[in-house]
Amino acid sequence: MTRQYDRRKVTLKDVAAQVGVSHTTVSNAYIRPGQLSAALREKILAAAQELGYTGPDPAAKQLATGRAGALGFLFSEDLPYAFTDPAILSVLNGVARSCDERETDLALISAGSNLRNRTAPVSLGNAAVDGYILYSVAPDSRCVMMAQQRNVPLVVVDQPRLNGVPYVGIDDRGSAYRAAKTLLDLGHRHFGILSLKTAHDGYFGPLTAKRRDNIAHSTIAMRLEGYVLALQEAGIAPEDVPTWEIPINSEDMGAQGVRHLLNRAQRPTAILAMSDRVAIGAMQTIRALGLNIPQDVSIFGFDDIPAAEGADLSTIHQPHERKGTEAVRLLSAATGSNENVILETELVLRGSIGPAA
Repeated sequence: MTRQYDRRKVTLKDVAAQVGVSHTTVSNAYIRPGQLSAALREKILAAAQELGYTGPDPAAKQLATGRAGALGFLFSEDLPYAFTDPAILSVLNGVARSCDERETDLALISAGSNLRNRTAPVSLGNAAVDGYILYSVAPDSRCVMMAQQRNVPLVVVDQPRLNGVPYVGIDDRGSAYRAAKTLLDLGHRHFGILSLKTAHDGYFGPLTAKRRDNIAHSTIAMRLEGYVLALQEAGIAPEDVPTWEIPINSEDMGAQGVRHLLNRAQRPTAILAMSDRVAIGAMQTIRALGLNIPQDVSIFGFDDIPAAEGADLSTIHQPHERKGTEAVRLLSAATGSNENVILETELVLRGSIGPAA
């Protein structure tokens, strides 16, 4: 029982007095447990529990160790997106698993509002972190500049490519090229493309030449380049390939966008979608219009999220979870080296593609 401590905040020194050790020894029981015997640490923690002491102040702990004991995960979308999108969930699973192995906490930081409203103050939150993972953030994001100014290690996943900053990603151009080439080899010559957003402006419509020349996201630019390169090699001009840009990576947006590709005198026989979620939504609309997949329209996705298999969707498999584990590994190393990790993708062929009619 702790009668003398009931009416005030219990401190580290109170625990030290109770056990009969120095306050440094009590501190070590929490932040440097390896320096104490198991019996002494157990005695200190038992006394702390009896007194109602909850541990060192986080700020004091950071001063003592030089570490916050947490990593920041910065991404471009609104916070709920991190809990609903299968791709980012897989990346976060890899990050979280690696953090757990290192007994490190994880802070999620959304840059969505900063990208939409450029007059609003920029904030990375109040959490102290030992480094940031920048996940698919636009290079012109003010949050990127602020993270660089925090003087902690950074690692980029997917984008942006920053000089002197370790990077984890895939060959987006080469992967998109393989997807388009697969459809070309099946005899398709009339294509449509469902593009993810090229800028954070909520635009929904045809990808114009001006927007094509000013794509903010390198992953989108690389995938588009891969598609176009394969089509050009087959004698298909980029201007002959309708491309519809959608503002949100979702099934609903894919379902809406594909209507604009199919509502043409020369209907595409093959659709290249920059994500599986978009492709799965497009498949719903294709069937609702009375068309058959793949007899009337073939469709190819990108990501290989869990739902792709159930949808029988051909796609590009990318190792999302490993992106997360590699990012934490690079951030934990903090060697200052500019290591780039390019992970392999895989062509996954399912029933959503077939020979051109």
